[in-house]
Parts: sequence; structure tokens; C-alpha cells
Amino acid sequence: MPRPKVVNDKRQPVPPLNLEELKFWLRIMEEHAQFIKAGLPCDSIVLIGEADNFQQEFAALRVRAEQVQNQRQFTELVDATQTVVGEFYRYKRRLLQMELTCQLLGCNFALFLDHVSREAEYFLMLLSAMGSGRLLYQSAGAREVTFWLRLMADHSRFIVHRLDPSERAMVETAEGFACEFDALYLQGRDFVSMLRGSTNEVPAFRRFLQDVRVSTLKLRDFKRAVESLIAECRLVGLIPALLADHVRREADHFLLVLAILEKGTFVPYDEDGELEFAALEETAVMAAGGAVAVAAAELAQNPAVVYYDDEDEDDDEEYGGRDDEDNDGEDEEDGEREDAPLPTTPPPPEPPAKPAKVKWSGKWPRPLGAQK
Repeated sequence: MPRPKVVNDKRQPVPPLNLEELKFWLRIMEEHAQFIKAGLPCDSIVLIGEADNFQQEFAALRVRAEQVQNQRQFTELVDATQTVVGEFYRYKRRLLQMELTCQLLGCNFALFLDHVSREAEYFLMLLSAMGSGRLLYQSAGAREVTFWLRLMADHSRFIVHRLDPSERAMVETAEGFACEFDALYLQGRDFVSMLRGSTNEVPAFRRFLQDVRVSTLKLRDFKRAVESLIAECRLVGLIPALLADHVRREADHFLLVLAILEKGTFVPYDEDGELEFAALEETAVMAAGGAVAVAAAELAQNPAVVYYDDEDEDDDEEYGGRDDEDNDGEDEEDGEREDAPLPTTPPPPEPPAKPAKVKWSGKWPRPLGAQK
């Protein structure tokens, strides 16, 4: 898939989203709906219907993308896509919570549902950047690479669990890739932490990108071989041909991202440290139809989600502090107490600290995937 050329005369993040990339992710989302639908229990009629609706929605958006002729049409397409993807993200997270609480059976692994929801969240970020006219970047290079490395490790494990146990050599190879990308993922997270606030070129990070590219090329070739064997009916397992093609295309896409990062004069500057990539407020809501709020503890366990609030306000809410006016009043009162006589009775107990709060925009798209 073609991408804009990298300009090397200045520090360059990942280039702006283009129409071809939008088409790529629309196809990925349509296939996610198809995979989810195939893995749902046959008696989950409503959930299957929602997945089918999303599949049709993304198919229609793909047709519309082929007819874009000008910037206005492209902007309208981005807006429409953002609404559908936001609903699809919430649907995926709802299925995941149902499975984790033993309310849903079927053949969709919990990690698979988390995996596809992470990709939907990533796509929402791309759409937001395009809609606002900003340069497209997922934040810093280290976080971008780490996000993709986790996807590649997931793919390897999905292949392991869908191969027939008799395919011992293939299972062993896939397990080897899973371990290799787990190690690269952890190394990537180390770079995310070490490069926090860095404004200088880091040769070790450049070497890390080269190592990642070599490993990703090997994994892509393995996926391509699996895809070919499935097409020729020479592999025993439960991997659909479309799924094999799907994961191979995502590996190719990652290689394009790596090429941009390697060839550009990109500086891996990172403000957010431990996070893999910065997410939108709207994408962080893990609820069905916007009915359930995300708890602060859940956010701590989900490094792909972050809320950006005012720093002073964050400190107040996190530590149960009071507003500035109250604090100012307390300071003045403390100054008066220095010359005041000692009280004859003990002071009243301090009021309990305010609990931490989590903010979100509260703007919910219409439920495109829901049955009426």
C-alpha cells in the first residue's frame, strides 16, 4: 500500500493518514466483524445480528471510499467512519467483558477480542488525526513499534492455537515467533521508558528498529507460507484462509511503518512513558451503549488507554485534594494561628478525601450495530 514520502529535512513523525490507509483499516474492521460473528455461539442471535450489521456498515464504507473524488467527500467519509468504528469498539469491549464474566461462550478467545479492540482504538486515533488536519502520529516511535510488536506476538499465539496438534513442526515454529516477539515487545517497552523526554537521536533505538524489521520479515514469510498451505489444503488446522491472509497483510503494514521510521530523521520523543500509545477519551469507554463508566483501577490495567486532564486538576482528583480557593483559605488561616491562643478543645476531624474521578466527553454515537 503506498504511503507519502518521508521528508528528511526535519524531524518527522509518522506521515499523514491517506485514503489508501483508510481503505486498509476499513477492510480490517470488516473482517473483524466477520471473524467475531463466526466465533459467536449459534444461539446468540442478537450478538450475531450486531456483528452482521457492522460487517455491512464497513462494506458500505469501503464502497464509498472507492468513490471519493475530493477533500470534502474524504472528510465526510472520515466522520462517518469514526462514528461506526466508535460503536464497533464498544461492541468488542462488551463482548470481552461478557466472556471474562462467563456470560458468553463460543470460539472467540478473550485475548482475540482484546486484540481486535486495540486495533479499533488505534484506527480511531488515525481518524481523529485526519479529521483535525494534524500530522498523523501515534506519539513516539518507540510506542508505535511496541503497539505493533504486541499485535505480532498475538498473531503468533493465535496461529499456535488454531493449528492441529499433529502439525508439531509448525506449532513449534509459531511458538518460537511468539517468544521472539514477546522479548521484542518487552525491549520496546524499555525503550518507551528510557526515551521519555529524549530529544536526541539514539543509535541503539535505530538498531532496535532494524532487529524488529528482520524478525517481522521472517514472521511475514511464515504467515505467507501458512496462507499458501491453507489455500492448497496442505495444512491441518482450523485457520480460515481469510484469517491467514488478514494477519499476513497486517505484518506487511507493520513493515511499512518500520520503513518510515527507519528512513526518516525521526526522534523517538515520548512524554507519556509507560503507555504504548496515546488514546482518545472517546475510545476509552469500555461499556455497552455507554451505560457503564470505566473505573480508575481498570484504566491502570489497560496501558492502551490514557485520559488527558489539566495537571493541577489531576493532582487534586488523584490525591483527594481541594480546589485552589480552599487551599488559599487554609494558608491564610494557618498564618493567623501562629499568634492565636491555643484552643481549649480539639479541632474537628478533617473531612474525608474526595475519591478519584475519571472524565470522559459523554458524546455517544448512535448505536449503529444494535438490533432494533
